[in-house]
Amino acid sequence: MLPPSPARTGRQSGQAAVEAALTLPLVVFLVLGTLQLFMMLQARILAQVAVYRAVRAGSLNHGNCLPMTHAALVTMLPTVARTDSGQRLAEAFSPRRHNHYRVTSSTGQSFNGPLVEIVRESPDASWAQGLVGNEDLLFDAPTNDARALRARTLEIRMVAWYYMRIPFANWVMSRMLLAHFQLKRYTAANPLMPVQRRAAWWGETDATLGRDGWPGGDLGDRMVQWSNQGHYLFPIQVNAAMRMMTPVMSEYFQGGPACNPHG
Repeated sequence: MLPPSPARTGRQSGQAAVEAALTLPLVVFLVLGTLQLFMMLQARILAQVAVYRAVRAGSLNHGNCLPMTHAALVTMLPTVARTDSGQRLAEAFSPRRHNHYRVTSSTGQSFNGPLVEIVRESPDASWAQGLVGNEDLLFDAPTNDARALRARTLEIRMVAWYYMRIPFANWVMSRMLLAHFQLKRYTAANPLMPVQRRAAWWGETDATLGRDGWPGGDLGDRMVQWSNQGHYLFPIQVNAAMRMMTPVMSEYFQGGPACNPHG
């Protein structure tokens, strides 16, 4: 058999280089995107645990926002820092105990937003503000009144802001999520089809980001604002309810149902 000619070998090498150039972005995205997706699923599980711990802390502390916020923060810390020892947990919690999360993007833009936001759906804030003697004096009295029973049930909804940290995957997934919720049209290069320079994709869906009335403002508006600054975040929304174990105190509801996003 004759050895392959240099020209034929050169053509094969060129073909292999072109194929590698076309498939490499897809392979990179699949690897990084899968890692980012599993980290988001982990954050979702942590958020569900966090809201349970928050509502339990509130039920034990008269509906006070501060214990709820701290309980949620401690649970969500593994998404932003190492907490595999008591010392590391304390070091991670100390700079974030006021519900501030500070990070600088690759473009030099600083982010200083909340890790969690909590809204108390029940008890009704106006009812709590009007309590005589700053406390629910009939807390231990038996009743079948639905309104009274609801007033003695702490129900909260919480959003945990997950900061996507995997390079390239965070940018792509953020653009896809913004387009899915019809917040910003995806006009960047399509990572699944490198030859398509402008995807021009807009989500054909009625999906929304859930309820409004969050302490820090509209979720979608903030996602777009932070994305423009190079910070890619996604709001994980969860809720929980629990029977109050201590009577409601009006002093903790003077600011309304929402807990201050910064502690």
